[in-house]
Amino acid sequence: MTIPRARTGAVLVCLALLPAAGGCTAGEPTGPERGAIVLATGSDLSSSGIRQDLIRAWEKEHGRTVRIVKLPDTADGQRSQLLAAGQSGNGGYDVLNLDVAWTAEFAEAGVIRPWADHLDGDFLDSVAKTVEYGGKVWGVPFNTDAGLLYYRKDLLAEYHRPVPSDWDELEKTAQDVAGAYNRKAAGAARGAGRKPPRMYGMVAQLRPYEGLTVNTLESAWADGGDPDATSFTKDEQVGALQQGVTDLKGRLDAIMPHEATTMDETESRRWFADGRALFMRNWPVEYASVAEKLTPGVQFDVTQLPARRGDGRRMSVLGGQNLAISAASERPAGARSLIEALTGPRSERCLLERGFAATRESAYRESAGAPRCPSHSGTERGEHGTPGAPEPRPDTRTLHEALLAAEPRPRSAHYQTFSKVVQLGVSAFLNGRGGTAIADRLAREADDALGGRGAPTTKRPADDG
Repeated sequence: MTIPRARTGAVLVCLALLPAAGGCTAGEPTGPERGAIVLATGSDLSSSGIRQDLIRAWEKEHGRTVRIVKLPDTADGQRSQLLAAGQSGNGGYDVLNLDVAWTAEFAEAGVIRPWADHLDGDFLDSVAKTVEYGGKVWGVPFNTDAGLLYYRKDLLAEYHRPVPSDWDELEKTAQDVAGAYNRKAAGAARGAGRKPPRMYGMVAQLRPYEGLTVNTLESAWADGGDPDATSFTKDEQVGALQQGVTDLKGRLDAIMPHEATTMDETESRRWFADGRALFMRNWPVEYASVAEKLTPGVQFDVTQLPARRGDGRRMSVLGGQNLAISAASERPAGARSLIEALTGPRSERCLLERGFAATRESAYRESAGAPRCPSHSGTERGEHGTPGAPEPRPDTRTLHEALLAAEPRPRSAHYQTFSKVVQLGVSAFLNGRGGTAIADRLAREADDALGGRGAPTTKRPADDG
């Protein structure tokens, strides 16, 4: 369900009507709050540490302390710890940094409290959907993500090939250019008595974790799937999911190394940055790490994912994180103030300049009235006190267009079960176990999982001897 968002400026209506210590949720304490604001989060994925810088600036301005509790490195570990703490009431957390796919589950579990009736109209429409569930808004978008196609610009130019416009063209370009490159490299190395590393056409995240679910959804959408559909067993949705899985395996067999079935974002980025792949599907946050080895705009560049058949739409799965107030927080006013500061127009501009994809439309504007991040000079600090140089990042227009075209994952309190069903079934299919029967029954099992009616039945890859 999409909730209309009034364009009321950067401050929520409820905050204009209620005292700062009150907020919008009944039953919150009205006396002075005590103690540090406790923020539970995964590790900061940017090398610049911009999110910590913004937190330190809020502390300085408000004379309060934020204590950061680092969660496990894996998304599953983070989710499990936050749910357990929230349901037991013993976590002591005030602000939760949540993956965008968790909103419905955490809302249903009573772990987070409603934020307000709507967000202000500056947030990107696709991103705002990720905090909406059951007719309410449950948090505020912090940073976002959209899948991008990384490509070796220098090699496409050397072999006189354009950036592919659709998936069929990508596969053909990958086969032709990687093949020509490998023959040339082998000839040059033959006299030296060494074997050069092989370049593959593409790498992606096909290990059985959330990255595989994302790649599967994008492949299904590329074959005509509807991101807003609530069922995978009706009409053209069945064929789209089955064909998407089949196409994913086709690309794996034709242009990817089999090691892609063990890759996550980091490992696939390493292969691409080391010159072992011509194309890569990955998130914008990996751009700066690739730029440590390859020259941006010269050796590599990024664009939107290839267009799908039929209408030419370039869709990707929306990623990112949202900030929500813990239902058990004893410092809700401070938590709300911190979230507002971290997600405000100036902060979102800072996040964009330091490697993240911003959630606000205004962050992508260059007009005179657009928000500006304070100086990044190491000797000069702006109002937020944010030092350091801007990170290498994708072209702003390309990133903005990708975000506008991105779509959220299915919004269900049972999304994690759905994702496990997809991971187990698709992983088995990619590794050649179960034949086409896995692809045929995946739609039914995915539907059951989204509706809370089933659990994964496909054996895990490790279970097959």
